[in-house]
Amino acid sequence: MTYSPIPLIKGLIHDTQEYLLSLNIEISQKENEILELTLKKEFTKSALIQKNTPTQVVNKFLSEHYNLTNKLTPRSFSEDTFFLIMQWGVHKASEMKKSNE
Repeated sequence: MTYSPIPLIKGLIHDTQEYLLSLNIEISQKENEILELTLKKEFTKSALIQKNTPTQVVNKFLSEHYNLTNKLTPRSFSEDTFFLIMQWGVHKASEMKKSNE
């Protein structure tokens, strides 16, 4: 199976925007670009050197830019994005397994 982080990044951005709107917070274009850059920086590098999970990256962004302390979990996202987070985890685990063989 071929893995691409792009659908995951798009899903995380969309669902984070929806989450903020549910709190009556509209994400600015600049903040949206920062989130996208942050996600791309983490998830386009090798799975072996990624240090954070998708939810950790989003939660850190929400904390730093909006002072939100609620912690999102994979289940906080849409069903599609939840699936992409799980797919990311499987991909990361398989890359780690390959590197240990």
